[in-house]
Amino acid sequence: MSSVEQLPADQRAVLSLLLAQQKSYAEISETLDLSEAAVSERAYAALGSLAEPETAPGGRRRAEISDYLLGQQSDEAAAKTKQSLTRSASDRAWARAAAASLSSLVNRPLPAIPGAELDRSPTAEPESTEASAGGAGAQSGRGGIFLIAGVVLLVALGAGFGLGRVTGGSDSSVSDQTPAASSDVSNANATAIAQAALKPPAGGPAPKAIGFAGIAAQGNQRTLSVVAQRLPSAPEGSQYGVWLTSSGKPAVWLGYLQAVGDDGVGLQGTLSGDPRAYSGVLLTLEKASPAPTNPAKTYLVGPFSFAS
Repeated sequence: MSSVEQLPADQRAVLSLLLAQQKSYAEISETLDLSEAAVSERAYAALGSLAEPETAPGGRRRAEISDYLLGQQSDEAAAKTKQSLTRSASDRAWARAAAASLSSLVNRPLPAIPGAELDRSPTAEPESTEASAGGAGAQSGRGGIFLIAGVVLLVALGAGFGLGRVTGGSDSSVSDQTPAASSDVSNANATAIAQAALKPPAGGPAPKAIGFAGIAAQGNQRTLSVVAQRLPSAPEGSQYGVWLTSSGKPAVWLGYLQAVGDDGVGLQGTLSGDPRAYSGVLLTLEKASPAPTNPAKTYLVGPFSFAS
């Protein structure tokens, strides 16, 4: 049985969004440009690892109980799942183990698991015998993993890796700092302000590149995080950089992206001013010095979607 900290980064991120931010599969799917199935698979795989895998119900039943615990069922479906839990001691035991493993992520009570009185009775119903329907952790949509890691930056101000120093110019709206890396995705004090899925422009030079930008508030601090993957290696003397765009105004230079992991780049820093003054993000390939004054060729672009 694994702990939350031992789960893959994409699974930890999905659980954090579902429980700490109370997002739905559909909302996460839309934000990350993944299918809902790809999002839910990560949730099911996480709970399958956390809650005694050797005693887990079969695939379809495990998915049903997982949806119930994660608040992803309609009232009618949740009532049916709750009733069905009263008929299986093994399902109840697994659901309790799953709920206990999620305790560090939740900021509100999980749905009740009925049947405590049945578990004390010698006539409790036998275990569920549904056969396991394959691996719930099937890795579909692998490109979404890196984007989800970007969401971890937004939600928890850290995704288990270190980001390089932000090196903005004198007119940059992001302050120079080296944020502390963290593998703790359970920090529910960070509130999402804005997020942008970054995609290649039509006819862009890197059609397979992907990225994510987010602005989060923690206390009086506004933190901007940008991550990207599948970019071509920057030519010698060049480096990828980030700009904030705003309607009718010149783009604002933020800084150069630094290497993150084996196949990515990232930037994180404190954002000054009103985030709503900006409409989106550009990721460009710039000469490494001096700091540019106008955006060069665009590799990724995306508009901000602000929280209501």
